[in-house]
Amino acid sequence: PQVASQGMQRANMDQVPRHEPAFTPAANAFGGIASEPAPFQSTLPPGFDEYAFLDNAKQYFSTLQKAWDQGDLAALREYTTPEMFATIEQDLSGRADSANQTDVVTLNAQLLGIETADNTYYCSVQFTGMIREQAGAQANNFSEIWNLSKPVSGPGGWVLAGISQLV
Repeated sequence: PQVASQGMQRANMDQVPRHEPAFTPAANAFGGIASEPAPFQSTLPPGFDEYAFLDNAKQYFSTLQKAWDQGDLAALREYTTPEMFATIEQDLSGRADSANQTDVVTLNAQLLGIETADNTYYCSVQFTGMIREQAGAQANNFSEIWNLSKPVSGPGGWVLAGISQLV
């Protein structure tokens, strides 16, 4: 897999991680390659259920991976910020074949923190696990930080604002 042209595909260990558009707090806290990300000051929204959130985050990961694999622009647009969607759309237009396959073999999610700024919640979740990117291939480890955002009030759920690949 190529990092520069394969947006949601994982980088080989010897490649430099791809940094997608992300909000400033997480970009500052998690820039570059690290074995363990440093935590940042977190402010949980009132009534926030971390366990339910992480269960939903794992479903969200699988949903977005499936949309990426299928080149489903409508689903990708629904679950991403306009800036992130533009990056993904550009990556998809450069993909040689129209279909992609990713099997999520194992998936773990850890909440790294939530911040509030400019009437928006910003959240970082570290996903780790094993994926298989070709039928019959060996599964490989991956570790990524996904940055999500959502309005503090009014309509709108969590959307993907950026991805930093660690492994």
